[in-house]
Amino acid sequence: MFKTLYRCARTAARHENGPAARSRLAYLEHLAAGSATLHSLRANAGVLYRAAVCMNLDDTNLVEHAAVEKAATEWAHRKFFNAMASSPEPTEKEFRYITCRWLRFAGRLQELARLPTPHQAEIDAYCRYMTEERGLARATVTTAQSQLPMFFRYAVGKTLKQMRLTDVEIFLAHLGKNGWTRHGINSMAHIIRGFFKYSETRGWTKPGIGAEIHGPRVYRREFLPLGPSWSDVQRLLESTETDHPYDIRDRAILLLLAVYGMRIGEIRRIRLRDVDWENQTLTIPLTKQRRARICPVIPALAEAIERCVREVRPKCVYEELFLRLHAPHRPFTPGGLYGVVGYRMKRLKIESPRTGPHCLRHACATHLLAQGLTLTEVGGHLGHSSADSTRVYAKVDMPRLREVAELDLGVLL
Repeated sequence: MFKTLYRCARTAARHENGPAARSRLAYLEHLAAGSATLHSLRANAGVLYRAAVCMNLDDTNLVEHAAVEKAATEWAHRKFFNAMASSPEPTEKEFRYITCRWLRFAGRLQELARLPTPHQAEIDAYCRYMTEERGLARATVTTAQSQLPMFFRYAVGKTLKQMRLTDVEIFLAHLGKNGWTRHGINSMAHIIRGFFKYSETRGWTKPGIGAEIHGPRVYRREFLPLGPSWSDVQRLLESTETDHPYDIRDRAILLLLAVYGMRIGEIRRIRLRDVDWENQTLTIPLTKQRRARICPVIPALAEAIERCVREVRPKCVYEELFLRLHAPHRPFTPGGLYGVVGYRMKRLKIESPRTGPHCLRHACATHLLAQGLTLTEVGGHLGHSSADSTRVYAKVDMPRLREVAELDLGVLL
């Protein structure tokens, strides 16, 4: 491995004969098996060697997290600093990140002791109830699992029997003081209300609290579904007409977002077998309505997907169509698609009230209305199960709003 990474025989020998050589080699082979690039392997090998030397490590002993922190700080602020190296902050972060991943892989890192989450057993029981009995989506359960501990850590020191409605109200007010929006606070109140209602059935809390938990008032269709102009969307698509691997992959994603108006979760779940090349159709599995939707594949999308699969998609065990190109290759996380849109819009200086992937769905709907399609037709294109979901776009259909404003209602009086 080291002879492959380094052309200089002395450099390869230094790595082979350095401290904890077997453990470092095993980790680098693990990264190589995950399709890590040669550049990434060299960067990791360099940090691992420095960490092993600085901390005088061997292949077996456990290492405390504090020792890694100390070594990272000392290395980043060493006296004889390489003029070509990065500043101390990113150097320290890289040293700590790579070293901890290596030691964690080897089972030799003594992790920092984490304070136990209050009432964790009850939270787990509630999440199982949401999954097994109510059949709620994984994202809903994950959100509750991550946000309920925030409330219990704030109200630490109280048992469930001792908690009152005022504890919840004080916590929600605390969120508002810390910059949470009304929608965010209302979502948190909904999660806490569900937990207390379930707890009442199990006898964990006093009855009646759950029914009295209310978040701030949220008005339906309060905000406009704003996105970039269609000319900016076209500029965004044109920026991907290159031979760069990320542009090749991102072009197919942007077409699905902007032309088909798909949701992020729908794009993340598309698998290779969902593309029917013979019939030129695309099956979107598990939409928000929990049913599949079949869409025709336009030539531009077919070309983009074909090029993505043929030229840049990593060959691995995952079935998802779109994967991370940087090793380890795996499907996108829920927030992983933000950079495909947000960073590109920033680079192109595209101004928009919102810059996430969902703003292209709004831009798609607004453009279709401007082309003369009805709200029903737009709702069908977006995959809405109810016309009520599409009605919000009537607020941005300016030509038709002007027609209504110019009506002469005198003849009706």
